[in-house]
Amino acid sequence: MWNKFVELAQEPSYKRLALAVLISALAHTLLFGGLGLSLPFLKKEIHTIEARIQMPKPAAKQVEPQKLAQEVEKPAKPPKPKPEPKLEPLPEPPTKTPPEIANPEPVPVENPAPPVEQAPEAEPSKEEQPADAGLVLNENAYQYVETYFDVSTKIDGSVEGNAKIVFDVFENNLLEGKQYQLKSLIEAKGFAAVFLPDLLQTSHGLLTKRGLQPQSYLYQFGDKANKTRKALFDWQAHTLQLSNGSEVNTVPLLDDTQDILSFMYQFMYVAPLEKMQLNITNGKRLREYDYAFEGEENVNSPLGEVKSIHIAHTGLDADEKIELWLAIDYQYLPVKIRKIDKNGKIYEFVATRIVTTRPTIDTPH
Repeated sequence: MWNKFVELAQEPSYKRLALAVLISALAHTLLFGGLGLSLPFLKKEIHTIEARIQMPKPAAKQVEPQKLAQEVEKPAKPPKPKPEPKLEPLPEPPTKTPPEIANPEPVPVENPAPPVEQAPEAEPSKEEQPADAGLVLNENAYQYVETYFDVSTKIDGSVEGNAKIVFDVFENNLLEGKQYQLKSLIEAKGFAAVFLPDLLQTSHGLLTKRGLQPQSYLYQFGDKANKTRKALFDWQAHTLQLSNGSEVNTVPLLDDTQDILSFMYQFMYVAPLEKMQLNITNGKRLREYDYAFEGEENVNSPLGEVKSIHIAHTGLDADEKIELWLAIDYQYLPVKIRKIDKNGKIYEFVATRIVTTRPTIDTPH
């Protein structure tokens, strides 16, 4: 039997079969661990994954910008300064006071008056000093003035009427002093004269150390009694009687009160800008008027360019507002007047002629 097996083994076909069986056995041995070969990736191991929840770290505390700036700007404590030698204080320089504005010296064109000489006077004590103790009175003011005006009812309008104001100072032997009289007459011109009556105003009083002191004032518009006003000044009793048509009132009379006509000529005696709060009556009531300095202006008129001081009433409750242009070279006589009544009616007066020479025949008083 063995011989038969040897014969079969020598045949090529059986040799090939035997070689295939051998190779298959070796392959199975390798695959199923027959040789003890181990691969690392076939090894079974348990891997543990660990997860932790971790709170975020707290943010850095924010410092407010203002505090941070203060901390940054806070300077370090300076070293102790060395004591300096004491210096004697220097004497203070003298205080500069603004220069006083001198009143312009009036230079009249007609009938020039001598310059006013202001004699030095002793200053009274504060207790005895009156409210207007600092006023300077022009003792060489005009004794007689005639002023002629063109009148219009518009600002810089055409001429619609004429006016004449006469100021006169005369001796009164009975009173042993001087008196004044003012008369203003306004007349319409042309066609308006048929409808508009004349407007007459008068003021009469004394010439005192404070200037004009009215005793009576009259406002008369034609022959209309209801448009006639009167004011009677009682300086001893300090009362003012006001008559407006049939209505009569008595009110306290304040110091230095003027009427609506006399106050415009009071500036010849007390220059403007020295006293700008004025008590004025128009025959109906007594009010305090505050005037403001509007500046220096040249008034164009038939007299030429007249250098003037412009003042204006600043109150809102007056029956009429009056602006004045006072001529510097005519002792502050009014050369332009603008009146605006409570209804908005405008009357503008522009001087055309000024006469300061008394006529030969005196007018009756």
